[in-house]
Amino acid sequence: MSTGHVEYASLNGTHIFKLIGEVRAQSCISLDKLLGKIEMQSNIVGAIVDLTQTTFIDSTVLGILAKLGLKLKQIHHIQAVMLSTNSDITTLANSMGLGQVFVILNYCGDPNICTKALVDEHITQHNMLCTVLDAHRTLMKLNESNQNMFEPLVKQLEKEQDNLEQTTSTPQ
Repeated sequence: MSTGHVEYASLNGTHIFKLIGEVRAQSCISLDKLLGKIEMQSNIVGAIVDLTQTTFIDSTVLGILAKLGLKLKQIHHIQAVMLSTNSDITTLANSMGLGQVFVILNYCGDPNICTKALVDEHITQHNMLCTVLDAHRTLMKLNESNQNMFEPLVKQLEKEQDNLEQTTSTPQ
C-alpha cells in the first residue's frame, strides 16, 4: 500500500498539487479525475507540482503528471512548474521527459502550503487498470526511450483490459 498522498489547492486559476511521501498508482485515481475536471476549465493561469516532500514516485504517477503538463501546454498554452529538492526525484522526472512539459526548479520553500488531501476514490480493478494504462501511454508519448521501455507493459495491460471487459460484459 502507498504511504504517501496527494494534496491539492487552487487560487485564482493557479492549481497546486503537492505529492507527499511514497506516491504510487493507488493515489492516482483521484488525481486523474481531478485533472479531467481542471482541463475543462477556461480560467487556468498556472499549475505547480510540488515534489519537495516526495520520497518516492512511480511511473504511473509520473505518467499522470506528464498528462497534466501536456494538457496544460496543448489546451491552455501554459508551461507548468515542478518543484523538487530531491536529486533522485528530479533525475527520474527528467529521464522520463517531464522536463519537456514542466519547468523543473530546485526549490526549498515553506512545506506548509495550504493544501487539502485528495480523498482516495473507490479503487476498482477496472479504474486502476485504466489509470495505469493511460499514465504509461502518456509517458510513451514523451520520448522514444519511454516508448521502448513501456511498450511491453502497455501491451500486457491492454490484454488485461480486454480480458476484464470480456468478463464483465459476458452474462453469467
